[in-house]
Amino acid sequence: MQTFPVHYSHGLGILSVLISMFASYAAFSLADRMRSSDTPAQRRGWLLGGSCALGMGIWSMHYLGMQSLRIPVQIDYYIPTVILSLLLAIAASAVVLTVVGAERLGWGEMIAGGLLMGTGVAAMNYVGMAAMRSTAVPHYNPVLVLSSFFVAVIASTVALWMGFAVRNRETHGEFMRIVAAMVMGLGVAVTHYTTMRAITFVSGGDGFSTAWTIHVGILGEATVAVATGFILLISLATAALEKQRFRSLHETHRQLEESQRQLLLTERKLRDANEQLSELSIRDALTGLYNRRHFDAVLDTEWRRSRRASSSIALLMVDVDCFKMLNDTYGHQRGDDCLRDIARVIEAQPRRSHDIAARYGGEEFAVLLPGAELPGALKVAESIRQAVRELNLENTGSFAGKITVSIGVCCRSPLMAESFEFLMREADKALYRAKELGRDRVEIAGPVPVSA
Repeated sequence: MQTFPVHYSHGLGILSVLISMFASYAAFSLADRMRSSDTPAQRRGWLLGGSCALGMGIWSMHYLGMQSLRIPVQIDYYIPTVILSLLLAIAASAVVLTVVGAERLGWGEMIAGGLLMGTGVAAMNYVGMAAMRSTAVPHYNPVLVLSSFFVAVIASTVALWMGFAVRNRETHGEFMRIVAAMVMGLGVAVTHYTTMRAITFVSGGDGFSTAWTIHVGILGEATVAVATGFILLISLATAALEKQRFRSLHETHRQLEESQRQLLLTERKLRDANEQLSELSIRDALTGLYNRRHFDAVLDTEWRRSRRASSSIALLMVDVDCFKMLNDTYGHQRGDDCLRDIARVIEAQPRRSHDIAARYGGEEFAVLLPGAELPGALKVAESIRQAVRELNLENTGSFAGKITVSIGVCCRSPLMAESFEFLMREADKALYRAKELGRDRVEIAGPVPVSA
């Protein structure tokens, strides 16, 4: 029994490795297109087309690698087994596209994918070699056979992890995809050539049937290489066009989202502007307190509510003492500053959220206290009066030598026949009484009924 010497065509070997790498790169590009498909039908189409193209590339690597084998006997190939090896390559390719094109990839799925792909690639190699027909008898080294499966699974798992990890990277993403393709391509090639190293050819074989067999020479090798390269080139070109379309759609979508964002921002600004305009329309420009128009509307609403609930309501009318003398002596700018200071004092007084203060006209202010009883209203009025005194704003035209205020207070439960104007009149009367009694004081309206 004679052992045949084995030689390899280095040119075909290098070509097979390059085709393997190129096919792996095409796999990652096709997986991107499959993942970005709009419909399940498109996704299935990319999976089928991509599996066939990539499978053809892997199978061609194996086929050219086998053609690089040189032994001194004729080798033919059994066509049905050759076709089976091609189907195994397509199945392994489907695993690649499914795993890399998935939305999420856990360690379990990645290891299972690497195991399936590696087993498929290794099985394709051994099935492909089982298609050989010659007078040489192949003997397999069990250790190298197991090593080829181990190399195929490890390389496939690492390549799948790299292909999945780099697919959404914007920085160096293309470079990393090329590296991943090289790892996968080398893994497939190393699996094949480890498988080839596991075989020893010896003499002693009987003749073989030439039925359903084919013998391929140099022309066939070149034809397979060119056809495979053409298929992969078409796959890459299609993927590139689809990728460009996807980028265009993505850019259009991004522009639409930006337009929508700008529209929402504009709507928000308009809404804020309308709210500001609405707020300005009910505010006094000088003091920032509510204006008389808004105050009268709130007073009417709260008066009706108090009448329905048979609850009390209190109104404070606040007037700056000797304000005309202040303007005449210090000028209108000083008078405006004085009004702003008093407005801040009124706003700073501890009041409930539904109480409201307004500049009612000129140097006069109004404070509405819905639901307040007379003692509480007097406490608020006295607090305002005392806080204004503590401002120590000079007014030589006043008897006190500084700014003071007089306050009229009216507190009652509304009667059915009364309107809120009655509350205003009574509070004004109390205010004028405070003026007549020497200013810088709080007076109560009355006597008036306090219940219905």
